Amino acid sequence: MKICVISDVHCRWKKLVIPSCDLLISCGDYSFKGESWVVKDFHKWLNEQPAKHIISVQGNHEKWVESNFQLAKDIAEQACPGIHFIDEGLVEIEGVKIWCSAISKFFCNWAWNRYPGEELQKHWDLIPQGVDIICTHGPCYGILDGVEKFNGTEHCGDKQLLDRVLEVKPKFHLSGHIHPGWGTHVQDGITFINAAICNDSYDAVNLPITFEI
Repeated sequence: MKICVISDVHCRWKKLVIPSCDLLISCGDYSFKGESWVVKDFHKWLNEQPAKHIISVQGNHEKWVESNFQLAKDIAEQACPGIHFIDEGLVEIEGVKIWCSAISKFFCNWAWNRYPGEELQKHWDLIPQGVDIICTHGPCYGILDGVEKFNGTEHCGDKQLLDRVLEVKPKFHLSGHIHPGWGTHVQDGITFINAAICNDSYDAVNLPITFEI
């Protein structure tokens, strides 16, 4: 199966060229505030892409979606029939098991934010054994999560998520959220991908990432 993954498009989807693929995954933050018209327009664009299957995971910028999830899901499904529009849950496509979550570590009270500790852990405990791909909006701690500060690199990823991913050992972990983290990293037999399209200036400078499973 050929998979193409994008994240953090932030309304710049018209700048992207999606290759023909079996599955297209968006890891969230396709919007700035998740307004209904953006939900409609983005998923209409997704429907036009050369992908047999599509998964749309939500991100911390989809604030209106979090407050109006069922309505947003209806809008997305009307614009892109057959899409898997997800806040959290398991999807199986052609035998490939993909666990998805919009949850990310608390940051400025955006959408699907949870505080570290028990509140965050109860979500990661839901990740089942035996999945092939884990797709979360935010990255794991220390992996494709670096932001350059005046005093060095700050790692903004989630330590609790990292522990769970290393325990479950999927083939791939997909994320976005931290724009400078775009790229691929292999560790402990797991391929980690940060597919953030935009840089910190919200310019669409990065390419979609494809891989085979």
